[in-house]
Amino acid sequence: PSGGGVDEPPLRIGEFLWNNLYSSAPPPTATIPIGDVEREVRRNLELELLMSGSDEDDKEDVSTDEEEAATSAFLQLTLNDSSSGDDGERAKQPQQGYQKELSYTHLRGTTILLKPNHQETSEGASATSGDVPTLGGTSSGRLHDLAISDCSDVHMYLLQPFEHVTIAACTGCTIVVGAVAGLLHVVDCEKTTITSAARRIITSNSSDVVMFVFTPSPPLLVGDNRNCQFAPYNTYYDGLREDLLATGLAAATFSESQSPYHGAKAQENDAAWPPLQCASNKWKQPIEISKLEMPQVPPTPGSASASSPPSGSQSNSPGADDKAVSGSKVGNVNDSSVQAPVLLPASEFHILFVPLETEATRQRRTEQETQEKSESHAQPESQYCRILAEVLQYSPFRLPVEYERRALVKAERMRSIQQAVRKTLSEEQRLQFEEELNRGFRDWLVTSGNLRQVLDLVHLERRGAI
Repeated sequence: PSGGGVDEPPLRIGEFLWNNLYSSAPPPTATIPIGDVEREVRRNLELELLMSGSDEDDKEDVSTDEEEAATSAFLQLTLNDSSSGDDGERAKQPQQGYQKELSYTHLRGTTILLKPNHQETSEGASATSGDVPTLGGTSSGRLHDLAISDCSDVHMYLLQPFEHVTIAACTGCTIVVGAVAGLLHVVDCEKTTITSAARRIITSNSSDVVMFVFTPSPPLLVGDNRNCQFAPYNTYYDGLREDLLATGLAAATFSESQSPYHGAKAQENDAAWPPLQCASNKWKQPIEISKLEMPQVPPTPGSASASSPPSGSQSNSPGADDKAVSGSKVGNVNDSSVQAPVLLPASEFHILFVPLETEATRQRRTEQETQEKSESHAQPESQYCRILAEVLQYSPFRLPVEYERRALVKAERMRSIQQAVRKTLSEEQRLQFEEELNRGFRDWLVTSGNLRQVLDLVHLERRGAI
């Protein structure tokens, strides 16, 4: 329960339980009744929950009501298998107690939106105040694990911080995960697009997976990966900065007392506050483990390769050893069965817009529109260009030059088309053009399969989820 150092020998669970239950060394043929095992496990879980409920700065004892609540929550624990058998069970979440893992499984053709859980912070609180925001509905400030498995044709916007994330056996999905303090593991996925910031990323046995990521360590590829592509982080949402701070992926460069908005909600004043300091993004340095384990050809004693090469020969040139190994039959890196990870070309890069508009965002955009209307000489900016500018301005991750230029080229193309429509078309022609454009867009929604996502977002908006 309390872990241990890496140099300490591993504990045998049977001996550990026997010592705790009976305070003696177990005999060679000892057996422990399952009831005693369950009681000991419950006791340790209750103790962990009670300890996590107390703040580090507050040394007061836990009240009797909290103890009773924890006890009643663990009375519902059973030793039954937790695997889901109902297809209609979309998200398994415990109703009481600390939720260690948030799980989504067997989803088909739907859209999931998990809002940032620190949109409604208390008055005077900010990301730099030193208080850990409430995560996932728990009061302990601890992070969930997230598991997504066996999903197809699903759009997920899970805009919260997590401890570890596993995405397994997903096909044709678009998944946005807020920030991951530990490991993001992508396994057995096909034709899936993932956007996330994670401390460590491992991709195994996947194909046609595109990952738009921020990571301070090089991504690892394990097993048989085919046509996996990596690209820089491509989105922004109100709450991303708080998620990065909660997971330790960024540090605030100013304290709250230095904030010009000290004593007020920072997001309501400036989405770019607090300024963050992040490590360099290693998205373009993926490491394929199969190549690291490539066997080397041992030199034959007495051969020419074992002797000193003459001056000016190929062996003295840079990279000659790599060329010799790649030209050999053993571990050929040009073998078609070993496909290296590919960096997504800038020409295929796009900005992902998260379908969530917070009150602070709405207020900021309203003020910007009012300012544009007051400037009579300025043409009204399109919503696409306005939101794109917000993503590029407020994101704590600066895009590489070629990728940022690609995003700006798209915005400039949109702007030039709108100006051409205003200047060259009459009012009647403009209405006809808009009608044809809308008809083509509706046809594209149907043929591309994106109509379902639009309808899902409409339903979420009507329910007040967006």
